[in-house]
Order: sequence, then structure tokens, then C-alpha cells
Amino acid sequence: MSHLNTFLEELVKIGKLNLVDLASTENISRSGAVGKHFCEAVNINQSLLTLGRVITALVEGDSHVPYCDSKLTLILQDSLGGCTKTSIIATVYPASINLEETLSTLDYVNRAKSLK
Repeated sequence: MSHLNTFLEELVKIGKLNLVDLASTENISRSGAVGKHFCEAVNINQSLLTLGRVITALVEGDSHVPYCDSKLTLILQDSLGGCTKTSIIATVYPASINLEETLSTLDYVNRAKSLK
């Protein structure tokens, strides 16, 4: 029976897929968000900032990675470190009014690209 278990362990692969939509991350003051939408945008932006700090810590090889600083990074902890494949899809807008957000997004993705 142990030979069968060993054989099955070699055949079985386990995967995990996390899909995170951060589409609401934008310049809050320009978006005109109020009330519940404003609070949601603030929370998403805070999680995005924490994710950026986690990515920076991993890229720089820091001894402390602040995964516990947000629910998002805590959930993504095993997807960001270790033997994983991570893909990021970034949406940028060509209009000059969005230049600041576009440059910020590209900088963010460039840092994430450095993850090993």
C-alpha cells in the first residue's frame, strides 16, 4: 500500500488560485467617492499600500515582511513568498489626466516583477 501512496503523491498536484480585483484603487479626491464608497476606496488603497510594502520587503530580502498589516497580504502570504507563480494584470489609461495613476501603477508592477 505504501508504494501506491508514493505513486499517487507523485501524480497529484495541488494548486491555489487567488484573484484580487483592486480596480477601485484610484485617486479618491478625483473620484468623487462619498460615504460608503469613500470608506471602501480608503480601505482598498490602504491594502494596496501594505501589499507594496510586502513586495518591497520580499524584493529587498528584509528579515521582517509585514504580511499581518492587512487582511489582503495575510491572505496572499503563501502566494507572494515561496515557490509560487504570481501574475499581475495592471490597467493603465492613456489620457494625460491619468498620468500620475499610470506612473504609480507601472512603478508598482515593476517592483512586483522583481519578486523571486
